[in-house]
Order: sequence, then C-alpha cells, then structure tokens
Amino acid sequence: AELLARSERESAWREMAKQVAHEIKNPLTPMKLNIQYLQRAKEEGNEHYDDFFKRVTKNLIEQIDTLSGIATEFSNFAQIPEARNEAFNLIEVLQNVSSLFEPNQNLYIQLVHGPLREVEIFADKEQLSRAFLNLIKNGIQSIPADQKGEIRILVKKTDDIAQITFSDNGSGISEEAQDHLFEPNFTTKTSGMGLGLSIVRNIIQTAGGKISYETIENTGTSFFVEIPLYRSASDKS
Repeated sequence: AELLARSERESAWREMAKQVAHEIKNPLTPMKLNIQYLQRAKEEGNEHYDDFFKRVTKNLIEQIDTLSGIATEFSNFAQIPEARNEAFNLIEVLQNVSSLFEPNQNLYIQLVHGPLREVEIFADKEQLSRAFLNLIKNGIQSIPADQKGEIRILVKKTDDIAQITFSDNGSGISEEAQDHLFEPNFTTKTSGMGLGLSIVRNIIQTAGGKISYETIENTGTSFFVEIPLYRSASDKS
C-alpha cells in the first residue's frame, strides 16, 4: 500500500511537471519571435520602430506576468505549510474575508448567518481564510463583466458540523471543466482557477472537512463546505 501510494504521488508530480513545462514553453516562443522582430526593425531603421517597440514590449510584459503567475501558483501548491490549528469563530473569519471586497459598486457580497453569532471550529485559521478568499475570488471571476456580481455566503450548523455555502450568479462551470475541477491544473485557460480549487480542497480536507458543488451554466455555482465543529475537553466528556 505504501509503495502504491508513493507511485501515485510520483505519477501526480510527473504530470504536474509536464503541465508546468508546457505552460512555460507556450509564451517563450512568441517572446523570442517578438524580440527578433524588434531587433530586425532596429537594424533596418524602420520608420515605425517606436510603434513596434511599444507593441512588442507590451506583449512581453503580458507574457512575463503569465509566467510569473504560473510560478507563484506552483510555489503556493508545493509549499502549503503544516497546519497550525486553533479554536476560532468561523463567522468572524468569514466577516473579515468578505469585507476585503468592499466597497464595490459592481459587486454585492452578502453574509447570512441568521441568529448564529459564534460557530467555533478547530483548524488553521490562516489557511481557511485563504481557502474562503479563493472561493469568493473564483465566484467573482465567473461573473460576466457587464453583469452586477452577487456573492452569497450562507452559514448553518448541525450538532457537529459547520456548513458554509458560497453562491455566485456567474456563468457556471462547463462540463469539460467539471471533470477536472479539483485537480491541480496549471493551464492559463481556466479563467483563474489554476491551482486554486486544488489548494482549497486540500486545506478543507486537512481541517477534517469536505467540499462539493452544484453548477448551472449561465446561472451560477454554489460550493458547499462542511467542517467539524470544535468540541472542548468538557464537551467530549
């Protein structure tokens, strides 16, 4: 079983390495061609050199930003620190995370928790904040630019589980994307998902929880997060 697990991990990392190499190579060829084009224009004394220069440097900066984003996501995925668990109020964390997006005229974020004022869980507070932030950002990125965005965060709890739902009114997730939604993905063609949802699931599972979703194309998506409630020593006894 240990050998099988190791083999699966190595296979997963090999696949990730292929994806990273592919996505890094993609912008390198046009970058090289652009620079060669600029060199020729300079040597030939082209009268439109200044225009070429502006256009080429703009393209190069965009490609460099793309490469930087890939490197950052890969680094974040590879270096998720060991969880430092503590008991904390989930509602307070959600309030802090959602407040980061205010004020915004084109976005309405609603945190709904009814009569609940304190929902205590035991997990890594910083990592969970990061996971929630990622879910909200994914929701925002799925909303068309000409549409007012709505993000609704609903908090409920049962006797032993905290339930958080993140809903958006975006364009939904295509069937093709759903097949690999939580897999590590370095492609630049995922509208910002990249490694985000893979990291989110990892953080939530580390906290003893689970995540699922429902989506309707051109209507929106809801992510459902469940995390065990904190039980003190006196509660357990």
